[in-house]
Amino acid sequence: FPSHDSRAVALDAGVSGDCFGMVAVSRDGDKVLPRFVRKWTPPKGGKIQYSNPMDPNDEDYPEGALRRLIREYNVVVVNYDPYQLHDFATRLIEQNLAHFEEFNQGAPRLVADKQLYDLIRERRILHTGDPDLTEHIKNANRKSDGEDGKLRIVKRADHLKIDLAVCLSMAAAGAFEYLSE
Repeated sequence: FPSHDSRAVALDAGVSGDCFGMVAVSRDGDKVLPRFVRKWTPPKGGKIQYSNPMDPNDEDYPEGALRRLIREYNVVVVNYDPYQLHDFATRLIEQNLAHFEEFNQGAPRLVADKQLYDLIRERRILHTGDPDLTEHIKNANRKSDGEDGKLRIVKRADHLKIDLAVCLSMAAAGAFEYLSE
C-alpha cells in the first residue's frame, strides 16, 4: 500500500546526444516532493551505458540506481519513455522488480506537462535545490497545444537539456495516479 515511503519514478533517456534522467517523487496531499534526481551524460563521442554487465547493482549506472530505489522504497510505478528505454524496461519487467508503465509521449505527456506547470505555478511542488533539476527546468519552455489547456515542455534552444524536467512531469503524473495522499 502506498505510504510516505512510496515513490513514483520516471525515466527519460537518450543514448548519445542527450542524457539519461531519473526522478523519484513522493506525495503529501496535493503536493509533490522530489526525493531523488540523477542524470547520466554520455562521454564525448560516446554513448550512455545503462547497466554494468558485471554488477547490475552498480549505482554509477542507471540500472543500479533504479535497483537501489526499488530495494529501499516502496516504488509503486516506474514511468518510462518507451522510445529509447523499451529493451531496458522489458528486461527489468521480466525480473519482476517493480510495476513499469510506458509513458506515451503524445496525449498523456501533454496532460502531465500541464500538470507540472500548474504544480510549479501553484507552489505545490517542493524544490530540493538540486542543481541539475534547476538547470533543466530553466532550460524548458512551454508550448501550448490548442485551446484545451494542454501544453508540452520543450527546449528553449536545441542544445539545452530538459530530460529531468520531463522526468519530473512523468513522475508527478505517476504520483497522482498511484500514490495516496
